[in-house]
Amino acid sequence: MQNSVLHIVQKLEGAEQLDVGLSFKGFVDFLKERRLVEKTMRVKFLDMALHYFEERLQGKYCVPLEEIGQYGELLELMFMAIFPPLADEGETAWALSVPVTPVVFYGTDAFYDKLRDPVTHEMKACMMENGQTVRKKVNLELIYSLILKKLYHFEFAPGTSVVRSLTDRDTGLAHFYKLNLDLRFVEIVPKGKLPAFDPQFLTTRPSLPEALEWLKEHLPLSAFRFEGISALTVTDITTHYVVESIKGLILNPERLDKTAHRHEIMHYLNVLAGSKDIRFGGIPLFKVNGKPVYSDDIRNHTVLSKLASAKEEVEETYLCLVDRLFREPRLILYETIPDARAGEPYYLESLRRAGIHSYALLPVYYNNRLAGVLELSSYKVNCLNAELLAKLEVVIPLLAQLLQHAIDEFDQRIKSIVKENFTSIQPAVEWKFNEIAWHYDRTAQQGKEPVLETVYFKDVYPLYGAIDIRNSTMERNSALRRDLETQFRLLYDALAGLQKVVTMQLVDEMMHQTQKWQSALAGALTTADELNLNAFLKEKVGTFLAHFAQSRPDLASLMDRYLTSIDEETGEAFAARRSLETCIKLINRTVNESLERSVPELQASYPSYFEKFRTDGVEYDLYIGGAIAPDRPFDLLYLRNLRLWQLTSMALIARDTHNLLQEMTTPLQTTQLIFVHSTAIDISFRKDERRFDVEGGYNIRYQVVKKRIDKVRARETGERLTQPGMIAIIYFNDREAEEYEGYIRYLQEKGMLALQVERLELEELQGVSGLRALRVGVLW
Repeated sequence: MQNSVLHIVQKLEGAEQLDVGLSFKGFVDFLKERRLVEKTMRVKFLDMALHYFEERLQGKYCVPLEEIGQYGELLELMFMAIFPPLADEGETAWALSVPVTPVVFYGTDAFYDKLRDPVTHEMKACMMENGQTVRKKVNLELIYSLILKKLYHFEFAPGTSVVRSLTDRDTGLAHFYKLNLDLRFVEIVPKGKLPAFDPQFLTTRPSLPEALEWLKEHLPLSAFRFEGISALTVTDITTHYVVESIKGLILNPERLDKTAHRHEIMHYLNVLAGSKDIRFGGIPLFKVNGKPVYSDDIRNHTVLSKLASAKEEVEETYLCLVDRLFREPRLILYETIPDARAGEPYYLESLRRAGIHSYALLPVYYNNRLAGVLELSSYKVNCLNAELLAKLEVVIPLLAQLLQHAIDEFDQRIKSIVKENFTSIQPAVEWKFNEIAWHYDRTAQQGKEPVLETVYFKDVYPLYGAIDIRNSTMERNSALRRDLETQFRLLYDALAGLQKVVTMQLVDEMMHQTQKWQSALAGALTTADELNLNAFLKEKVGTFLAHFAQSRPDLASLMDRYLTSIDEETGEAFAARRSLETCIKLINRTVNESLERSVPELQASYPSYFEKFRTDGVEYDLYIGGAIAPDRPFDLLYLRNLRLWQLTSMALIARDTHNLLQEMTTPLQTTQLIFVHSTAIDISFRKDERRFDVEGGYNIRYQVVKKRIDKVRARETGERLTQPGMIAIIYFNDREAEEYEGYIRYLQEKGMLALQVERLELEELQGVSGLRALRVGVLW
C-alpha cells in the first residue's frame, strides 16, 4: 500500500467552483449504520474499527489533505473494511481520493504503478477524454448525479461507473479502464438554503450538454460543500473496449472515410498489442475466376507495397506471397528475419532492404474460408512473438468480417463493371432477368427441360439522342494524309542516304516510287490506290529496310529516323492521327461523364433503361414505361420529365464540348440530335447482341427512322439539319412540337437556349416521309 498525494489531472479546469474537504465522518457514520443491522461475526470488526476511529479522531473528523499521511492506520482500516478480504491487493488497482476530484492519497501498489514510475515517481500516464484529448475539466456529470441523488432523490446521468482512458507517455498508446466509484462516504452540505429544484426540464430528456448547462444555472456548484472520502476501483477493460470499438467501426463504416476508417482500426490493434512499433495491415484475398489477383486497393493494406521500387515488383511480390498462402494457409512468423539463404521466400529480401526486422502473416478465415491475412511488421528485432499473436486472437473474427466486406465490395465492383460495359443487365431491368432465371431453375428442379424465356417489355416509350462529331470522317482522312506526307518525306530522306553509300538500282527505283506516291497524295485516292500504297509501305519498303538493318548494322543510323517515325505510339508519321484521336476521346469522355452524372437522378425519379452506343460521338436509347417498373404506377408526367431532361442535357453537353475547343489541337465541334416518338413500342432482349431491340413489324419503323435521320437535310435549303452549336429535334406531329416548344421556352428563360427557333420541313427519306424538325441554338 502507498500513502502519498497524487494529482491525476494537473490544473483541473473548474476546480475553483468546488468546495471540497477530506472527512472521516461519512465513513464513521456508515460503520455505525452497519453496526446496527449486522448479525454476523463482522460485529466484532465493526466495534473494533469504530473504537479505533473514535479514539484516534477525538471528534475531529475533517483533515487537511497535507496532513492525511498522518492517518495511515485509519486509511488501512478503511481498506480492510471496503476491500474483499481474500482479494490480492497486488493485482487490484484500488485507491482513496478527495471527493469528486481526481486527487488520490492512498491506494494499492497496482494503482500507483499504473500512473507513475515506481522508481522515479514521475507520472507516466494521463487521463484522456473520449480517447482523443487530455482530460482537464471536472466531471460535471458525476458531480450533479451525486448532488441530485443525495439531496433531491433524483436519478441523473450514468451513475458511478465510468470508462476512462489513460495514455502511457512512453508508448503514446491509451489503455482503457472502468472506474467504479464508491461515493457512500461522501456527504454534500448546502452552504445556505437548499436551492429549489424542479425536475420538469430534465424529464424532457434534453441532451447531456443542455442538461448540464441548465443544472449549472439552477444548481451552481458554489452552493454546495463536498466532504468525505471516495473509494475507487480501476479495472483494465482495454481488450473489451478495443473489441467493441472495432465492432462499432465495422458496423458503421460510413462514419469515416476509407483511409481514416482503416487507420482507426489499425490504431486499436496497436493499443491491444501494447506497442506502437508494430505496423498492422489487413490484406483481403481478392480473386477473379477463382485465382488471386492484385488490386491497387491492396497497396494501402500491406507494407510490401512500400518496399518495391515499381508497381510491377509490388504485384509480383504480392502474388508470390498470396499464392503460397492460398495453397498452404498457415501462420508465418519471423521474430527476427534471418540472413539471406538459398531457397528462402521471395519477399524476405524486400523486407531486409527496407530495414524490417520482424514480420508475421496470420491467416484470417470467414465462415471457414480464407478471407485474407493480417500482416504485422516492425523495424525492431523480436517485436513479434507467439504471445503477442495470442493477444490478437480476440479480434480475429472482427477482422474476418472487415476483410470479407472488402472482398464483397471488390466483387460487386467487378460485377458492376461487367454489367455496365459488357451486358445490358442494368439495375432497372435486372429484376426481369432474375425472374427469368428463377423460372428456368424452377423448371429444371421439376425435372423438365428448361428453356430460357425471352426478356420482353411491352408498351414502353423510347427516347433517342445522338451527339455526333461534325466532319469526323473528313478530319480522319486529313490526318491520315498529313501523316502519310510525313512518312514518305522521311522515307525519301532515308533512301537518299542509302543511295550515297549503296550501289543498287533498286534503291533508285524505290526513290522513284516514293516520289510518285508523294504526288498522288495531293489528289484523291481510290480504294485500289490505298491497297497498293499499304502494300508498298509494308511489303516492299518494310522488307527492303529490314534486310539492310540485319545485314548492314553500320547503315542503321541512316534508317533510324524513318523506322522510329512509323511507331504508332510515338512516331512522327502517326502524330496527326494520334492528335485527332486524343481530341475525339476527350469529347466522348466529356459527353459520357455528363450523361453518367444524370443517370442516378433519372432512376430515382422513375426507373428507366438507358443504353449508350459508341460511334464518332455518342448515341443512346432510353426506354421508360410501366412494364419496366411494374411495382410503381406509371404516368406520362415521367415521360415528359425525361424529355425535358434530354433537352436540358443536350444543351449542357453542347456547352461542355464547345468549351473543349481551347484544349484541342484539332478543333472539333459536335451536333446534337433528338428524335421524338410518342407512340409506345415493344422491346426484347437479343441474347446474341446482348442488348434490347424493338419488337414487331410496326415498331420496326421507329428503328428505321432512327438509323436514317443522322444526315437528313432541310427540304427548302438542302442544308444538313444537324449543325454545330445547335440542337435539332425531329418529330412527326404538331402535338409533339408544342410540347417541346414549351421546354424550349423554359430553357430560353434560364439563359441556356437562343431565342430564335427554326421550324423546318425535312426531305423524304427512303420509306419515311412527313418528318419535321425544330432547331435552336445553344448559348455559351
